[in-house]
Amino acid sequence: MNITLGVPRIKEILEAVKKICTPVIFVTLECETNVKFARLVAGRIEKTNLGQVAESIKIVMTTRSASIVVMLDMAMIQDAHLSIDANAVKESIFQTRGIKLKQEHVKVLDVRKLEVVPEEADRSRLHFRFHNLKSMLPNVIVRGINTVQRVVINEVKEEREDSKYKLLAEGTGLLAVMGTEGIDGCKTTSNDVFEVQRTLGIEAARNCIIGEINEISWDEHRRSTYDFYRGCDDIHG
Repeated sequence: MNITLGVPRIKEILEAVKKICTPVIFVTLECETNVKFARLVAGRIEKTNLGQVAESIKIVMTTRSASIVVMLDMAMIQDAHLSIDANAVKESIFQTRGIKLKQEHVKVLDVRKLEVVPEEADRSRLHFRFHNLKSMLPNVIVRGINTVQRVVINEVKEEREDSKYKLLAEGTGLLAVMGTEGIDGCKTTSNDVFEVQRTLGIEAARNCIIGEINEISWDEHRRSTYDFYRGCDDIHG
């Protein structure tokens, strides 16, 4: 994950930029030594759209009826450790703004298949309604936090100790992430100073500023040291 560092990051902090380039939430897990647990928690907070887990979304027309049939890719869902089935997708559809459907318009056929039948009083607009709904369904958020775009599992290796796993969540939503099952909220923070202030208060924001500047300074020191020794190697062959 490419996080803004160096002078651009210093300018973001000192100029109090409200919308930083790469907001990242640094997540500490309750169980840090289990990579499977890390993947499970990552699936709980990373935004997942229906289009990412659907095998197909088709308009099926017969002489008597027409509907949109959604087929889920259960193998991919299981591999990604996502707790998603047709019933969960149905509830997500009802919670999505802009998709005006009632309970009778969405029918679960089995655990991996559901049928959507839009209501349209004007029969001449029914074709438009079908295609409009078909274009909206892939964007329905079926899992995770809608402000978290991506989650990366970071493996930290220490001498004479087992590897530990942490999560880097690209996006905002610190409060929602802290409250997710499997996450140690007391040890989870963000590089977005304004979000830290809104969530945890002004003192936490002050500590965030100090920590971010120290981290940038240490990173620059390491980079300068590396460049110095690499230059010495070039001179001495």
